[in-house]
Amino acid sequence: MAEELLRSIKEMSKERGISPDIFYSAIEEALLTVADKYFNHETDVHVEIDKDKGKIEVYSTKLVVKDVEDIAAEISWKQALKYDSKAKEGDEIKIYLPGETLGRVAAQAARQIIMQKVLKAEQQKIYDKYLPLTGTLLSGEVGRIEKNNVIVNLDVGEAILPQKELSPKDSFKRGEIVRFYIKRVFPEGKGPLILGSRYMNDFVVELIKMEVPEVSEGIVKIFSVSREPGIKTKVAVFSVEKTVDPVGAIVGMNGNRVLSITKELRGERIDVIAYSDSPERFIASALTPAEVVKVTIVDQGQYKAEATVTDDSLSAAIGKRGINIKLASKLTKWNIQLTNRMEKRSEATQKKL
Repeated sequence: MAEELLRSIKEMSKERGISPDIFYSAIEEALLTVADKYFNHETDVHVEIDKDKGKIEVYSTKLVVKDVEDIAAEISWKQALKYDSKAKEGDEIKIYLPGETLGRVAAQAARQIIMQKVLKAEQQKIYDKYLPLTGTLLSGEVGRIEKNNVIVNLDVGEAILPQKELSPKDSFKRGEIVRFYIKRVFPEGKGPLILGSRYMNDFVVELIKMEVPEVSEGIVKIFSVSREPGIKTKVAVFSVEKTVDPVGAIVGMNGNRVLSITKELRGERIDVIAYSDSPERFIASALTPAEVVKVTIVDQGQYKAEATVTDDSLSAAIGKRGINIKLASKLTKWNIQLTNRMEKRSEATQKKL
C-alpha cells in the first residue's frame, strides 16, 4: 500500500510540477495527526519514509523499565514483550503504528492534508511566476465562462476577467485567445489568483507599448489617456526627439498601428492627440474631430476654459451622448465649455488657433 502511495506521489509531482517533498511533508503531517490518536498524546512519534524501497514507518520509542513512571516515554517489561520478544530492562524499543491503521490514514486523513498542501504549493508557484508581471499584458485561452466572468487558462494557473473588467464590446467564447492587463495577483484564494482587466486605461497604454516601438523605447511618451470603454479612447502623446512625430508614430504607416490596437479593442475608436504645453492648443487638439476656432481660458486657477467651434462642428465636439467633450476634458484635465458663438470677452484671455 505504501509502495503504491509513494509511486502515485512521483506521478502527481511530475504532472503538477511540484516538488515531491511537498507530498512527503503532507503524508508525514497526516500520519503524525493520526498517530497522536493511536499513541499517548505526549508520546514522541517518528515518521520514516523510504522513497527508494516504498516503505513508510510510523513509530514511537520507549524505554523498557521495571516500574513505569512516565507512560509517554517508558514501558514495562511485560508490555514490551508484546512488541519485541527479546526486550529487556534498559532497552529502547520501537512501537509501530499498525499497518492497517497506516493504510486507512493514507487513504483518508492524508488525502485532505495532501490536497491542501498541493493547492498551497500550486498557488505559491502561480504567485511567484506572475507577481513580477503585474502591470503588463498577458494572453491565454478562454477555458470557461462563469456568471459572465471569463476564466482564462494560462501556462500555470488561471486568470479571471470579471464582467466589470471587460469592455462592453468584449464577447469571448471557449477556446478563444484573449489578451488582458494583469491588474493584481493574489497570494491565495479559492478561485483564480490573477485578476485581469480589459477595461482600464492601462490596458490601452500597454497595447500601445506593445505595438509602437517608439513608445516602448521611451522616444514617444504618453502624457495622458481618457477612455470610454467600447466607444472611444483619446491618447495624448509627445516626443522627446524633434525628428520623431509622436502622432505619426502611434498611427503608423497607413494607420496600421492604430488599426491593430483598434482591432484588439473590438472596434473602439482611438483619437491620437499631440500634447502641447499651451493649454489652448492642447484643448483644441483634444476636441478632435471638431474644428476649433479659438480657446479662451476662463479661470486659470480652476482650470476652466471655453472652446469656440464652428456651427458644423458643434455636434462632433460634443459627441454622441457627450462622450467627446467628456473625454477631452479628462484628457486635458480642463473643464471645457463649448460654444459656437463668436463673442469677445474682455476679462478672459483669448487666443486664435
